[in-house]
Amino acid sequence: MIHRFGISSISSVLLFVCSVALYAERPASLTLKDRESQKQIDATRAAGFGDNEIDTLHGTIAEHLKKMKKLQDLGVDKTAAQYLAQTPQKLDDLYKTDKDGKLYLEIKLPQGQSYIDWPKVYLYDGTAFIYPNKDFTDLDRIILAFRRVNADGTIYVKEMRRLINPTPRQQGVDKDEKGEAKLDTNSDIQLEYFQALSSDTIWPNEPVQKDAANITMVLNDEKDPLPYDKQKHIMLTYKKMLRKASKHTAFKLRNMELDQKQLITKVLDYN
Repeated sequence: MIHRFGISSISSVLLFVCSVALYAERPASLTLKDRESQKQIDATRAAGFGDNEIDTLHGTIAEHLKKMKKLQDLGVDKTAAQYLAQTPQKLDDLYKTDKDGKLYLEIKLPQGQSYIDWPKVYLYDGTAFIYPNKDFTDLDRIILAFRRVNADGTIYVKEMRRLINPTPRQQGVDKDEKGEAKLDTNSDIQLEYFQALSSDTIWPNEPVQKDAANITMVLNDEKDPLPYDKQKHIMLTYKKMLRKASKHTAFKLRNMELDQKQLITKVLDYN
């Protein structure tokens, strides 16, 4: 199932990169095929993990958030909650504010049971925090948080893994030396790992955490890069999470646009 793959897969990858302290070293002697393969890996790492679809998804989500904010400023959500239902409905905040006073959109990711480490069974849930910039023309930051706890066993283990993209750029007009669209390298994506062996530890479902992460890493650190297959897997899973976020914001925007049309019809319906 897609939802289990998304959450379980990225949790497994983050567990691997956050639990292993020693990365694979290059063999002393390499075959010609191995050398060519290593050259390609080195070239990819040097250029970064740019992806046209990821940049496009960043731009699409930013555009959705901008249109949603415009409708919110027009009062569409409040008016719809008051007048379109049989009775006035409670209106939840579209954008929340973090401890630093910055606006963000919260998106619930799938939750359930994970059997990725069978026979161990885990309960998991995930949340995406999408930050627009001040004028809603671009995205400022994306945080994907995944929490899980073992559902059985004698030792209680509570974990949270977070993927943070501090610069989720969309595709611009700049070109590279080959004349192709210049892509965001995504090299600065950060990975965080939290662990607690007591239920007394609580990590609020918020983007800004009071406690520091137990382990932090960077996707494509020049001096100490993650294993290449894990780098690729993280980017693939990040792209899948972005697709989910894009579908969510598109659905929310369409609902707000339909509410606006219904309000206009309600005002103009004289018959």
